[in-house]
Amino acid sequence: MFSIKIKIAFAFALIGQTALAHGANAQSADIAAGQKRAEVCMACHGEKGRSQVPGIPHLAGQDRDYLMAALNAYRAGNVRTDPTMVEMAKPLTDKDIENLAAFWSSLGSVVAVQE
Repeated sequence: MFSIKIKIAFAFALIGQTALAHGANAQSADIAAGQKRAEVCMACHGEKGRSQVPGIPHLAGQDRDYLMAALNAYRAGNVRTDPTMVEMAKPLTDKDIENLAAFWSSLGSVVAVQE
């Protein structure tokens, strides 16, 4: 019984540590800087991250880690190869990517409504 309590406590401590580390990364991002950098993105992805153009994805409310991975892949140009996005991502710094991802993920997500 005692060992189960210790295992449960250890699991909660580990989960808490992971959550704190993730929160620290999110706090180090500058959402205002991300919003400023995102102005060029808004031409296609929409002012509030809700695209009005078929085939252009919504960015509002997307997972921060997903957005960072996608932008890094576009910047590398070897996995995600859309020519427009590769060119847009090339000049981004790691901090730009972190800030952009924090900004877009901070917006409310878009829910598709089927009629």
